[in-house]
Amino acid sequence: MTDSISLRKSGSLRRQLLLLLLGGLAIIWLGTAVLTVIETRQELDELLDAHLAQSAALLLAQAGEDVDDIEIEHAPNLHRHAQQVAFQIWDDEGRLQLHSANAPATPLSTARNGYSDTRIGTESWRVFSIATPDARHQVQVGESRAAREELAAEMLGQLLSPLLVALPLLGLLVWLAVTRALRPVRQLGDALSQQQPGQLHPLDTSVPRELAPLVTRLNELMLRVDASLDSERRFTSDASHELRTPLAAIRTQLQVAQGARDDAERDRAITMALSAGERATRLIEQLLTLARVDHGVLASKASAVNLRDVALQCIELLAPEAARKHVELGLDAGGGDTGNNASIITGHADLLQILLRNLVDNAIRYSPADSSVTVHVAGRHNGTVAVSVCDEGPGIPQEQREAAMQRFRRLDTSGRQGSGLGLSIADRIATLHGATLTLSDGPDGKGLCVRILFST
Repeated sequence: MTDSISLRKSGSLRRQLLLLLLGGLAIIWLGTAVLTVIETRQELDELLDAHLAQSAALLLAQAGEDVDDIEIEHAPNLHRHAQQVAFQIWDDEGRLQLHSANAPATPLSTARNGYSDTRIGTESWRVFSIATPDARHQVQVGESRAAREELAAEMLGQLLSPLLVALPLLGLLVWLAVTRALRPVRQLGDALSQQQPGQLHPLDTSVPRELAPLVTRLNELMLRVDASLDSERRFTSDASHELRTPLAAIRTQLQVAQGARDDAERDRAITMALSAGERATRLIEQLLTLARVDHGVLASKASAVNLRDVALQCIELLAPEAARKHVELGLDAGGGDTGNNASIITGHADLLQILLRNLVDNAIRYSPADSSVTVHVAGRHNGTVAVSVCDEGPGIPQEQREAAMQRFRRLDTSGRQGSGLGLSIADRIATLHGATLTLSDGPDGKGLCVRILFST
């Protein structure tokens, strides 16, 4: 079972940004409005209290004169808020000397000096009282609490009205800004939706700096996917071409056998058909192995593997084929710097068996009669294990060794049967194990030596 990455939808990014920004603006606006109300009320109360004290001081200066002969009369109302402010001048005998039109006949406050809050009838008052130095007169100036509330509401309305207008304008501005800022994301999604599975093109990199890493990674991914698709297409095409030859040979030989005129011709055709069948079987096995390696079917079977044991098993398996071709097959496992345990690595036993089997099989296949194929396994003090398969065959020229690693590339034109997959499969398995595979000349410059260097 392959692992998959599941993406859980977490809602619209645009909606989340709008909720966060608009919610933040609303909270800031509400906090600003509350602070404005508190500060305005405090400043207004202090200002009006100062006004009461100033008015009382002016009246006190007038009361300092001889007011006994002043006839009690009502002072005129000169301002729309004046009727909410009341004053009284009392003498030391408790007689009301002077008062405003809206002042009651009773004292506004029982306090002799300073500020006080009183209630007369159904109305609340804020009062400032002060007496003359000789205590002959007392001045009281009061203001209706209702008047203060009305004035505060009027002032707060003037202050908060711009904020009330600004909030929806800010919300609209945030909505436009978020929509515009997320436009590249939508354009990126549109560009991705237009990509065709078989024709992947790099995305436009003229995107905001925050999206540039994402676009770069997507382009890299699409390049890898496109390269993988091209490789699969080439693989399918090459595989079908390679299979067509042995299948056609089988069909032809069977037709020859069917129309044979004697037993000898029939037997010869059947033998050729069997040979072509063996070639097709080997090719199919190689293709299946390559598919397993490419898709990582065996990737979960890593364990401690002794490469000397693997090499010995491969030699035992292919010894009959080597004997049939009169090729001497041997194992050299004593040339290392350390003991037998030094050839143990962490890997996949099945894959390593396939790797060595392909290399040894290729070496036997291309070796002439009465030659030798030797497998060397050597552990090193530096923590590496070197495995090499050397033959005395025709070898591969230096300029053709890179091409020899490609799939279905057969450099031999002598007519030997083969699929051109052996070295490609071995190189792929070595790469999966973090090893490197190199090609070099065989002993004394004759033949080919394939060397794999593993890290323990």
